Amino acid sequence: MCLVTKLRMVFLVLVLIPQVIMFEMTYQSALAADRTFGQAEAASLASALLLVLALPGLVTDWIVGRQMDVLRQFCSRIKQGKYSERLVLPNEPRDGEDEDPLLGLIRDMNWMARKIETREKELRKAIDDLQQYRCRIDEQNRFLTAANTELLATQERLREQSAELENAFRRMQVMALTDPLTALANRRCFFEALEKCLASTDYTCRPLSMLIFDIDQFKTINDDYGHQAGDRVLLEMTKIIQANIRNGDLAARIGGDEYAALLPGACSSEAGRMACSIQAAVADHDFRLAGDERVAVTASIGICTFTRLSCFDTEKLYHYADQALYHSKHSGRNCVAVFDPDTRSVNRIKCA
Repeated sequence: MCLVTKLRMVFLVLVLIPQVIMFEMTYQSALAADRTFGQAEAASLASALLLVLALPGLVTDWIVGRQMDVLRQFCSRIKQGKYSERLVLPNEPRDGEDEDPLLGLIRDMNWMARKIETREKELRKAIDDLQQYRCRIDEQNRFLTAANTELLATQERLREQSAELENAFRRMQVMALTDPLTALANRRCFFEALEKCLASTDYTCRPLSMLIFDIDQFKTINDDYGHQAGDRVLLEMTKIIQANIRNGDLAARIGGDEYAALLPGACSSEAGRMACSIQAAVADHDFRLAGDERVAVTASIGICTFTRLSCFDTEKLYHYADQALYHSKHSGRNCVAVFDPDTRSVNRIKCA
């Protein structure tokens, strides 16, 4: 039942009670027969009925107008984000009892305000959580950036250190395999190359020759002119050997004034021609010492050539060439001798 109907029933009861009392008081009295009194009573009843019809609507409009103002103020507070204030409501209606629509609207708006407040709190919490998460991500990004920068710097230092170590290793290899005075291969490098050369020769069946050089009376040069003069002679001897061997041959200083040359693929006659060229170049060379001093230098040379696979042995090849050198030195020096592995004999070569 709506509010207007309820008010009309209340006003109707309130208006009819005085009319009933008046009717009872004038019933069967002289006033009841009075026409004027009857007209006044009818007019009073009509006026009361008109009030019953009109007044509830006016009252309802006034009440609803006040509530609408309250609702407008409530909506304004909602717009401003003020959700904690609620509209005052009577108790909940009983089951089966109709509720005034306006009260239902107010109740729904209170419910809406609570939902909006709850959602806003959840949204603010989600925003705060997201902000904290972003802060943690930014902090982690800064940490990772710093770590990455440090890692790049460490990698750069490691590359520099690795390059330094590689350079140092190469220098050490050069120092370990190079004669410091002549820059030729040293004894160790020479014999390592000889091992590799013999291993490859086993497959190719190519001949392999070795020359061993010794400067005649080199001790006398050191004693008479000093070790610096002897070093100059060794350097000049190095140039002569390098100028008279082929590309791919290996020259080495294997100790003191003793040199050696490894000639892969060179037969005995070719090795002999190289040895004679070196012997003649040494004998014809003008060895200058300090100032205007000059000294005559000759060299003794021993040769050995392996052509059969069964002969390929590092110690034998060096030993046989050394025997040929020994023969040259004890045959008057300044000559070339060849060791023949087949006949185990040593012969002197007559150079042109």
